[in-house]
Amino acid sequence: MRDVLYEESIIPKNLKLQKTVYIIYTIFEVISIIIAAISLFFMLYFSWSFLIFVIFFALSATLFGFVKRKIYYCVDCTFVTGSTRLVKVVNFKRRKKLLIFEANEVQKIGVFGSDSSQKIYLDKSVKKIYATPNKSAEQLFYIFVYQSGLKYMVIMDCTQNYIDNLIAFTGKQIIEKD
Repeated sequence: MRDVLYEESIIPKNLKLQKTVYIIYTIFEVISIIIAAISLFFMLYFSWSFLIFVIFFALSATLFGFVKRKIYYCVDCTFVTGSTRLVKVVNFKRRKKLLIFEANEVQKIGVFGSDSSQKIYLDKSVKKIYATPNKSAEQLFYIFVYQSGLKYMVIMDCTQNYIDNLIAFTGKQIIEKD
């Protein structure tokens, strides 16, 4: 088998809007942290009644920080000679590994929305991994992976070139019929 290196970055379609929302949430997060610190100062030196403000603004800052990481991200897909690495990249800086799997662990590949994909999707024992920032893309593919006793359904917005490389390295017929 020949060596193959294929890299793809799945970028959101509404990147500018997501970046704007990310910046707004960052500003709200910083403001919440500042107000929580000022409330903590007033609580320590004046009255314990400011405790509710400290808790509220600390929780607000945490919530804004959590939500902003869910909005502005892309997914990097790297395929190297039978091994696929899926990484979520938040704000084009922080990287979080989603899944690494080998081609021999792939059980089925197909178009998301077909009958067989819905059957796998509704199975409660299958962990769903959305490897796309575009939940409403025109052409989503699914990859059903069985890895060390766990079942994964990876839903991707990838090119046909990646699917062709993955099928070539599995060595078996795994593409769905319907």
